[in-house]
Amino acid sequence: MKAEQVEKARAVNDSKYRKVAGALVFAVTTQFAIVMIVAESLYRYYSVANNYISDLGVGPTGPVFDTSVSILGISVIVASYLSYKIFESRIFLILVALTGIGALSVGIFNESYSGIHGLVSLLTFVAGSLTSIYAFRFTKSPMNYFSIMMGLFSLGALAVALSGSTAGLGVGGIERMIAYPYTLWGIAFGGYLMGSSQQK
Repeated sequence: MKAEQVEKARAVNDSKYRKVAGALVFAVTTQFAIVMIVAESLYRYYSVANNYISDLGVGPTGPVFDTSVSILGISVIVASYLSYKIFESRIFLILVALTGIGALSVGIFNESYSGIHGLVSLLTFVAGSLTSIYAFRFTKSPMNYFSIMMGLFSLGALAVALSGSTAGLGVGGIERMIAYPYTLWGIAFGGYLMGSSQQK
């Protein structure tokens, strides 16, 4: 009887962590995506093709964009702890935490910090893509295949960008091909966690 009570309590906690982590990831990733679109609209003469995403972090939209990406980073770091409670995977914990640290650092060290900004942006791109791919282990079909597809798409676009090519999309376009897939995955994964919490 005691073993059954322990198992029941564990299931309740798992459901709670999934619900909180899912809601957190869904909310902060969605707000970042919306703020980015708003900032692009408010930044005069901003070009999605010819401007980097991080250009939004300096100039008139800097305070809003940097605050948004910093909130994203802090929240993802918190989510990394919750993910460990759910999946008990140190690798996933590290990947999610590195993604959050990278995003937070992008908000703190915007383009005016040049060198360090490039490094923390690269950290975010790589860690975010690998997080999406590694989530294959903890998700069911079709979400597991979606996770791999989005992560590989981001890494592929990153490889193209690092080769010096923009694939005809411009520097801003190819950068979005890196960032958008795992950002959209984050929104989907948050929804997946919330949905799976109802099944516990």
